[in-house]
Amino acid sequence: MRRTAPAGMIMCALLSVLASCSEETPTEATQGSPALAATAAPSCNPHGHPGKIVDKVTAPSPWGVAVRDDGLAWFTEVFDDAIGFTSTKSRKLDGSVASGPVPTGIVFSPDGGTAYVANQFGDVGVFDVATRQSIGSIAVPNPLAVRVSPDGTQLFVATGNTQVFVVDAHSFAILNTVEVGFAPNGFAVHPDGRFLYVSSFLGGSVSEIDMFTHQVLRTFAVGGTPQEMALNRKGTRLYVANEQGYLNEIDLTTGQEAPHIALQAGGFGVGVTPDDGQAYVTEPSAGVIEVINLQTRKIGKTFNVGGEPRRLGFSQHGHIAAATNVAGFITFIR
Repeated sequence: MRRTAPAGMIMCALLSVLASCSEETPTEATQGSPALAATAAPSCNPHGHPGKIVDKVTAPSPWGVAVRDDGLAWFTEVFDDAIGFTSTKSRKLDGSVASGPVPTGIVFSPDGGTAYVANQFGDVGVFDVATRQSIGSIAVPNPLAVRVSPDGTQLFVATGNTQVFVVDAHSFAILNTVEVGFAPNGFAVHPDGRFLYVSSFLGGSVSEIDMFTHQVLRTFAVGGTPQEMALNRKGTRLYVANEQGYLNEIDLTTGQEAPHIALQAGGFGVGVTPDDGQAYVTEPSAGVIEVINLQTRKIGKTFNVGGEPRRLGFSQHGHIAAATNVAGFITFIR
């Protein structure tokens, strides 16, 4: 049964990521739909990203998405209290299972065998990926987003107050809580596997957490309404989609922020291509995904996908980005 969740509360649940893609050669989608038209500025695509919308799959109210390197994709159905299944290879809907009330964030464990789902009005659900069955739950209040440490031992859960819960991924015991800005909802893990970045969308800040000591090391006052984040592969630059209408870029070696990169509308999701050439930014209020050349810091292409695009991302070696759209579909872009 389809249910309606309060829009303001869902905006509070903003994040979770991640990602998409595989290296397969996709079958091109039929062209001609105005909602799938892409408008390009002069080329700024030196690395071969991005090119075109290759497909889309109809799906019930997709919000968060997690994609393994083999292309398997699980997404949260925010209005249907369920988890849906698809793939960047097949790009077809492959069933669903019940999750919990208002699922938003979702993430796979590093080995891809377990999925964690943040049910905003419930708890954190734990699922076996092979069987698609629930294998437990973690009692964390008002979970918005989840992320697993690179070694798979810890789960970090952002909540609707000022706390990030640190959970043992094996026993599900709560190990610690970390105080950050108000309403943390976005995560990004540094390539060195030690530092975790947390955006707080009502606090206008990004916190840098040591995943070993659970201490906040630095806080970046980015202002506005920071949402999804992404790092380059060297771990020297952090990009923050901001609903105030710009992309933040932080130099992590100095802690200094570069001038804002203006967007057409408020930014929500962000993903950096595996070659560090471009950043994709979803802008729900405008129904577009803008692509920014990270060398020139200028918009290179705008995909008019329609609806309300939310989360997106890439796998470690992917060529296809998957973008959820709460209006009822997932867009695949190469």
